[in-house]
Amino acid sequence: MAPKASIHVEWTKGGQISHRTTGIELPPPRDDKSTWLLAPSPTLLLAHQCGVVRPSLALITCARVIDMLFHNKYLLLPINSALKGARIDFIYTATSSVRVQFHPKHGRLVTNDSIEEGVTALINNYTHYVYSQLDEYLRIVFRTMAVAVIGHFFNFLEDQLDAGKLARERDNWSPSYSVMSARLIAGLSSEYYVPQGGRTPQNEKWAKDQTLYLEEQRTILEGKRTSIFHAMGIY
Repeated sequence: MAPKASIHVEWTKGGQISHRTTGIELPPPRDDKSTWLLAPSPTLLLAHQCGVVRPSLALITCARVIDMLFHNKYLLLPINSALKGARIDFIYTATSSVRVQFHPKHGRLVTNDSIEEGVTALINNYTHYVYSQLDEYLRIVFRTMAVAVIGHFFNFLEDQLDAGKLARERDNWSPSYSVMSARLIAGLSSEYYVPQGGRTPQNEKWAKDQTLYLEEQRTILEGKRTSIFHAMGIY
């Protein structure tokens, strides 16, 4: 069985998040679970769910993440009572990438729509919960991963729209979303980078350059968001 680490996510009735971790202990420096497990988990979960939930819900979730990370707009959302808890598994492969599995806990008599709505609210709250705990450099890494996920997903949606597979009255999932998601997660996890050595001149230059890049990407993503929202009739 492949080695794995898990994040068990719980929340209060109001949506306040808490977590605990279990599983494999990685060698240094990846034994720091805050940096190497918790920090990348929201963006990898977002990438995973972009391949699972209805396109419109994934699009709205991505829009919330953009506003949260770049405009400090955040609203704690109540999580649908259909969802009782969740576990995120990170399965380590023979390469440097990971596979992500998501295990929602729910009752028997619930609908897929209720679970999806609960998961999208969970991603919103969990993203803020983790991001608020990170230092300056890790926040830049976090935003870089989020931009990569959202940009890739928006490009995919544009292709679906152009092909006539996605439209105002055609908000349907297909297996191509899961394929897109799996490839995205493999690429992101294999390229995960955290500056080492503290506030060095090299790291400061990286932070400055990356911040400029992120601002450029924010403008592009917000333009794509508006265009896709309009094409799908979401206002």
